[in-house]
Amino acid sequence: MSPRCEFAAHWAMPAPQKPKPGSKTKARTATSAASVARPLVTIAVIGAVIGVLVVVAAGVSSVVNPRSMFSGSQSKPQWVTPGEVRATTRDGTLVRLRVALDAPDSSTRSALESRLQQVGLLLEVSVAALSRSDLAGAEGLARLAHEMLQRLNAYLASEGVAPLKSVAIQDLWYTTR
Repeated sequence: MSPRCEFAAHWAMPAPQKPKPGSKTKARTATSAASVARPLVTIAVIGAVIGVLVVVAAGVSSVVNPRSMFSGSQSKPQWVTPGEVRATTRDGTLVRLRVALDAPDSSTRSALESRLQQVGLLLEVSVAALSRSDLAGAEGLARLAHEMLQRLNAYLASEGVAPLKSVAIQDLWYTTR
């Protein structure tokens, strides 16, 4: 034999022996890696499907009820809507708008509701203090909301009422002559 063949013969695995006919011993089959891996893969897939369903259900519940996630961190807004305000800017532009006032608590809300006429007049004065160019764009709306918030909070402070959190401009229409 050549040295190459001796090396191969030395490291070769012996061939499995077949059971002799008539022997009562059963041939042992080696457990293959595939037969062990198949149930593990099945369990992993089922676990992944259940995990996805749980995540989807949690996401849907947070979309349906978003306050449930943040219920302790923020208080619910106490919105007061004084109705449509009609005013003229300092340059003669007619403006119609609807606002919502965010009261910090129910006592401020009830104080605002009992003073809606005065609140409406203050909102009109806030519009009259600006021109049409002051109301243009997002900066203009932010300026108007800030102007309204300052005037309303000054009035509420003089009445001994807690200040508003914010003023939200819902709609704004204007016409020119």
